Amino acid sequence: MKKITALALSSLLFVSLALAGEPNEVDQKWLKAVEQKVTSGDTSVTTPSQERVDLLKTWAAKNGYSVTVNKLDRGFQLSVNKNLARK
Repeated sequence: MKKITALALSSLLFVSLALAGEPNEVDQKWLKAVEQKVTSGDTSVTTPSQERVDLLKTWAAKNGYSVTVNKLDRGFQLSVNKNLARK
């Protein structure tokens, strides 16, 4: 019985660690909405979540944008700008 319990707990821990690095479905939907908003020209975004700030920063770095973060009382205000090539 102890072996079964230990095996079940270790499997649960392994699955939890494997999924920990992935953004959840709600955050993925939020990021898609922000992508559409930014590509249409609206560069201001607010969120109460540090995880979403990090998610947007990762997306921005991969897609040639920069993100400026201002901490507010109830979250963060983000400004997303397209990086222009410099000569």
